[in-house]
Amino acid sequence: MISTSFKHLVAATAHVHRLVRAQLVIEGGLAHAQTQILGSARLAGLLMFRSFRVDSSALAPGMRLCSEEAVRHGARLRDMLLGTLRQLGHELSLDALDERCNTASLSRLAFVEVHERLTQPMLAYLERSPMNMQDAAMAAAAASAGLIHDHAPAMAPCQAAALACFGFEEGLTTVPWPLGPSWTQSLPSLLTDPLGGPMHAHIRTMS
Repeated sequence: MISTSFKHLVAATAHVHRLVRAQLVIEGGLAHAQTQILGSARLAGLLMFRSFRVDSSALAPGMRLCSEEAVRHGARLRDMLLGTLRQLGHELSLDALDERCNTASLSRLAFVEVHERLTQPMLAYLERSPMNMQDAAMAAAAASAGLIHDHAPAMAPCQAAALACFGFEEGLTTVPWPLGPSWTQSLPSLLTDPLGGPMHAHIRTMS
């Protein structure tokens, strides 16, 4: 029997996939492979960063902030990506990824534009779902694999997966841009771990 939590993960993955296909388009409403793959991965990283519950009020949005949490949860996002790709018929390992694609220059949209187009619609979805922020990040990682599969004719999976992993790292180490007051009030209810307890209330930075 399929668990309820897995059903929610599948539904959220499909939602992110549709959201990215609809919102991350370029001139003329065209889908651009690199922009959509990197955008979905950036969303995954940003959502995971928000789950760290770091007090970012004194930090400039968009600045880079490396942390132990980013390293640990980055591995989770990569595992989800590669596992989903295997289910879609793409057998890849981290060693097989093309590191030449680890660059934001492949995207037609800036990171902040991805945030502006995706973050609030995703938070609106979460308000109607039992999933928390980390669950949503994992769903976005799975959606990134689906987009890699969709765009395989335009970008080889070994290149696209490298780009997605780069996007995870960007999102996990970039201070999120602020949300409106109504969203700020809603965030605490989304910041619970899978067992129902509060997430860590601090972030351990790396020198």
